Amino acid sequence: MKTFKLLFCSFWVAIPLLFIYATVTAIATFIENDYGTPAARALVYNTYWFDFLHIYLLIVLIGTLIVSKAWQRKKYASILFHASLVVIIFGAGVTRFYGFEGTMHIREGNSTSSITTSDSFINIKAISADGIEQKISIPTNISAFSRHKFKKTVMIFNKPLELKSLEVRKKNLDKSDNHTFLVLDAFYNGVERVYNIIGGPGIVSQDTEAIFDNGVKIFINWGVTKIQLPFAIKLNKFDLEHYPGSMSPSSYASEVEVLDSEGKVLMPYKIYMNHVLDYDGYRFFQSSYDTDEKGTILSVNKDPGKIPTYIGYTMLILGAVWMLFAKGGRFRKLAQFLKEQKIASLLFVIVFGLSMGQILHASEGKIQTHGPAATQTLPQDSNIQESQSVPEVSQTEILQRLKNLKKNSKDHTKKFARLQLQDFGGRIKPIDTMAMDIVHKITKKDGFMGLNNNQVFLGMMLYPNDWRDIKMIYTSTPKLREILGVDVDQKWIAFSDAFGPNGYRLQNYVQEANLKKPNERGTFDKDVLNVDERINLVYMVFSGEILRIFPDKNSSTWLSPLAALKKSDPSTALEIKTILNDIFDGFDIGIADDQWSKADEALDKLAKYQQIHGKDLYLSKSKIDSEIFLNHMNFFDKLTLPYILLGIALFATILIAVLRDKIINIWLHRGFYTLILICVLIHTFGLVLRWYVSGHSPWSNAYESMLYIAWAAGVAGVVFFRKSNLALCASSFLAGISLFVAHIGFMDPQIGNLVPVLKSYWLNIHVSVITASYGFLGLCFILGVITLIMFIFRNPKRPNIDHIILSLNAINEMSMIFGLLMLTVGNFLGGVWANESWGRYWGWDPKETWALISIGIYAIVLHLRFMGFAFMPYIFASASVIAFYSILMTYFGVNYYLSGMHSYAAGDPVPIPVFLYYFVACSLILIIWAAFKRKLLTPKI
Repeated sequence: MKTFKLLFCSFWVAIPLLFIYATVTAIATFIENDYGTPAARALVYNTYWFDFLHIYLLIVLIGTLIVSKAWQRKKYASILFHASLVVIIFGAGVTRFYGFEGTMHIREGNSTSSITTSDSFINIKAISADGIEQKISIPTNISAFSRHKFKKTVMIFNKPLELKSLEVRKKNLDKSDNHTFLVLDAFYNGVERVYNIIGGPGIVSQDTEAIFDNGVKIFINWGVTKIQLPFAIKLNKFDLEHYPGSMSPSSYASEVEVLDSEGKVLMPYKIYMNHVLDYDGYRFFQSSYDTDEKGTILSVNKDPGKIPTYIGYTMLILGAVWMLFAKGGRFRKLAQFLKEQKIASLLFVIVFGLSMGQILHASEGKIQTHGPAATQTLPQDSNIQESQSVPEVSQTEILQRLKNLKKNSKDHTKKFARLQLQDFGGRIKPIDTMAMDIVHKITKKDGFMGLNNNQVFLGMMLYPNDWRDIKMIYTSTPKLREILGVDVDQKWIAFSDAFGPNGYRLQNYVQEANLKKPNERGTFDKDVLNVDERINLVYMVFSGEILRIFPDKNSSTWLSPLAALKKSDPSTALEIKTILNDIFDGFDIGIADDQWSKADEALDKLAKYQQIHGKDLYLSKSKIDSEIFLNHMNFFDKLTLPYILLGIALFATILIAVLRDKIINIWLHRGFYTLILICVLIHTFGLVLRWYVSGHSPWSNAYESMLYIAWAAGVAGVVFFRKSNLALCASSFLAGISLFVAHIGFMDPQIGNLVPVLKSYWLNIHVSVITASYGFLGLCFILGVITLIMFIFRNPKRPNIDHIILSLNAINEMSMIFGLLMLTVGNFLGGVWANESWGRYWGWDPKETWALISIGIYAIVLHLRFMGFAFMPYIFASASVIAFYSILMTYFGVNYYLSGMHSYAAGDPVPIPVFLYYFVACSLILIIWAAFKRKLLTPKI
C-alpha cells in the first residue's frame, strides 16, 4: 500500500513528474526551432510515452488530491481548482484522439465538400483487373526523426496487404521543407513490391503505382488526405480590407452559403476573424486567402472534447477566484500571518542599488522615444563637410539658415506639427509623431543641434542640399567610419559621406550582413544595417516621399507631394501645386525674416484640404492634441527614474531602521506610499491616453506589454501590499526596471495598427491577465532576492531580521499565488481565444508551451512545502529567484530565439546579451552565499 501511495498519491512523485514534463516540453520547443514542427511532434508531442506522461500526471493529480483529504479539511476552493485541471486534461484527451483539424480551399463562385486533413496518412487506392476501386487511408506518425517503423496490414479485395517501412529520410536539411523520402515494402497475394514515395506531414503527395498478381494496381502516397462532408460550402465573395494607404490587411471575410447534397442553399453566412461558422458539428474559421484575393482558406475542425474542456475552464476560473477569498485558504492565512507580524519594513536589493548608478548612466544604447527638445548648440563650421560641389560662400549661407531656423521657427513649427500624414502602415498621425520617430532613428537624439524634432524635420525637407553635408547620422563602430573615410572618433556622419565616385559605399557590406543570420552578425554587421536604414530614412525625408499629406480622392491612400501631383486631375494638381508653393515660400520668408503670415495661411489651406478629402480618416482635434501631448510628456520614460529612486530611497530608509532595530515612522511610510501612488496614477493616465490615441488596448506589442507589466507591478504595491514597505519598495523598483527595459533600444515604441487576429475582445482579456501575471511573478523574483540578502545579514544580535525574512516569505508566497493563478487563467483563456479564432486550443506553439512550462515551474515552487523540507524560507526564496528565468524565457526568449506565431525573430536568434550571463552568475552567487545562514524554520501558518 505504501508503494502504491508513493507511486500514485505522493508529492514526491508529482513534483518530479511535473519537472520532467516541463523539461521535456522545453526541449521540444528547441527541437521544433532547429529541425521543424514535424520533428518535435515525432520525437515528443505525438509519441506514446508523452501520452503516457499525461495519463500518469492525471492519475497522480487525482491520487494526491484524495490523499490530501482536502474534502475533510473543507478545502472546497482548492478541490474545484485542481479538479478543473483533471477535467481540462480529460477534454484535451478527447480532442486529441477523437477530434480532427483540416483546411478547406474555395475559389469565388465555386463550392466544395472536401476537407484537406492536417494529419498525415498512408493513402491507398487499389484498382482490380475488372475496374473495381477501393480506397483506404491509414493515419500514421512516420517521420525521418523517429525510429518508429511503420507496419500495417489492411484488406484489399478481401486479401491482406502487408506494408512495412524500410527507410525514411528528409529530402533536404531545410526545416521549413517537409518533403521526405519513404521506402515502403508491400506484400500482396504472394507478390512483393517496393514503393519509393515522396511525401510527409502537410504534403500533397503524388501516387506511386505498382502492379501485383491478377492485374491489381495499387497506388500509394503519404501525406494529407481528403475527407468528404455531408454538405458543401460555396464561396460567393471574398472581401479583403487593407489599412488605409497600406497593403497590410485590416480584416478579411468570406461570404459563403451552406449547400445540401443536392445544391440547395441551407444557410448563408459571413465568416471572418473571430466570427465562426458552426454547422452539423463542424466549425469553419477564416484562416487565410489566395494571393489574388479571389479565394479563401478556411480552417475546419470537429471537436467532441469542446464541452468538457470549456467546463474545465469555467471550473478553473471559479476555483482561482474562490481560492483568493476562501476563509480557510492559504492566501487568507498568509495575509493573517502578516497582520500578526506587524512588520512595517522592507530591505531592498543592495546588489541592484549599488549597480543603478551605472545602469542609469548607460545611455549609449538607450533610445529616447519622447521628450523636450535638446539644448545642444549649433555646430561650428567644421560640422559642415567640405565639398567641391558647394562653394565656400554657400557654407556661410547654410550656417545662417540653420541659425535662423533655430531662432525664428520654434513657435511656428507647432502648426506644422499638427498637420496630419499617413505612415507606410496606413496609420494617420500628426507630423509631430513622424518627426519625433524619424529624428530619433537617424540621430539617436531627441532634437539635434539645438533644434527640436519638428524643426529638424522641416529643415531637412525644405533645404535638403543644406542637410546632406551635416553630420547627423549616428554610427556605433569605428570600422564603418573608417570604411567611409571619415574621422573614426566622430560618431555622426553626413548623408554625403556614404556616397563616392562609385556609388553607395556600403552596398556590398549591407548585402553581406543581410546574408548572415541575426545570431551570426557581429557589431559591425548590425551597425551597417542600422546605418543603411538611417540613410534610407534621410533620403525619404529629402525627397518628400515620407510626407504623405495629400489624401487621394479616389481611395483611402494619402500621397506624397510628387505622387499627388502625378496622380491628380489637372484642377486638383494645380490646387496642390499652389499649396506647396505657398508653404515653401511662406517658410522661406518666415525663417529668413521671421514673418509667418504666408506660411500660416498655407498650412491652414493644407489642413482644410486634408479635412475635405481625408473624410473619415481625418483625426479629430482631441486625438491630435492627445497624441502630441503624449509625445512630449512621455510619461513612461520619465517615470523610470522616480520609480527606481523611490525604491532605493525606501530601501535605504528601511535598512537604517532595521540596523537600529526600529520601526519606520508612519508618516514617512505614508510619504513614500503617496509618491509611489502618484507615479502609478500618472502611469495609469499614460496608458489610458495611449489607448485613446491608438484606438486599441495598450498591450498589443512587446513595448506596450512592458509598460503594462510595469503598471501591474506598481498596482500590486499600492493596492495589494500597501501596508508593507517591503512589497511597496519591491514593486516600485520592479516597475522602474520594467520601464527601463522597455526603452533600452530593441523594442519599438511606435503606435501601430493591429493585425486582424488581434481585433478581438479576447486580446483585452487574455493578454491583460497573462501579462499582469508577469508583474506579480517579477515581484516574487525581487522579493526572493531581498530575502536571500536578508539571510546574509542574519545575526543573533539582530533577531528582528528573522521576522523580516518570514514576512518577506509570506508576501512572496501571496504574490506567487496571485501571479500563478493569473498566469494559469490567462493561459487557458488564450486557449479559448485560439479555439474561437482559428479552431484549436493548443498547437504547441513555443510561446504557449513556455507559458505552460512556467505554470508547471511555479506550481512546483508553491508545493515544495508539502515535501517536508527543513529551512523552507531559504528554499522558497531561492526557488522564486530561479523560477523567474522561465518567465524571462516565456516573455523574451521565445520572442527572439524560437520560431512560432508569437515570435519576433522567426526562429533566427539574436545574440544572447552579455549582461544575462552576469545576471545568472549573480543569482547563483547570492543563493550560495545565503545558504551558509539558511537555518530558519517556517512557523506553522
